[in-house]
Amino acid sequence: MDSAVSARFADLVHGPLHGGEPVAASPADWEQAAPRVARYLRALGVRDPRDSELLMARIRGRFEHQVATNLVPDAVETGIEEASKLLDEWLATELGSDVPGPMRGVARAVVLGGAVPGWVGVWSGRTPQPSGQSGGRPISERIRASSLAPVPDPAPLAMTTQRIDPCCYRLFRRLARRLRPGSPPGSPPGTLDRRATLGQTL
Repeated sequence: MDSAVSARFADLVHGPLHGGEPVAASPADWEQAAPRVARYLRALGVRDPRDSELLMARIRGRFEHQVATNLVPDAVETGIEEASKLLDEWLATELGSDVPGPMRGVARAVVLGGAVPGWVGVWSGRTPQPSGQSGGRPISERIRASSLAPVPDPAPLAMTTQRIDPCCYRLFRRLARRLRPGSPPGSPPGTLDRRATLGQTL
């Protein structure tokens, strides 16, 4: 697209519509969104001004790219959304691709709940990741340990074998003997067998 055409399109998009509000947010609207984004970071647990400054700079870059390349109607909403995406992307990187999406939501709740101290400094880039030589556990392992419940080893219970003799099975056997050919009506079970046995012994 010609540069003059691109500039004209930007003026139409980010300029006021018939003297009213602009059609879409522009990079200059960051000043409007910044205070709300800073409050959102504090709600996430960002207390150190150094962490806040580093994160705000990264969020601003994402914000300016987003509003410059897309039609974004609300600057504040976009700024908060980019802050949330930045956290989700960091968690996905720390946990790795083998962790399913639902467990990433659990990990987000874990870090926001304060179960992993020091995570904000690692997220902002102010605090270096602990190495194995320093004796500290990497933040990813600490998040995993707090998020993923261990699965116990299979331990089947030892059960003794017992014979199952349901009452309906015994009833079926009695009914079968009554319906045996040659059995007179009303004769008790086993009458013919006893008569035959008696005849053999006489």
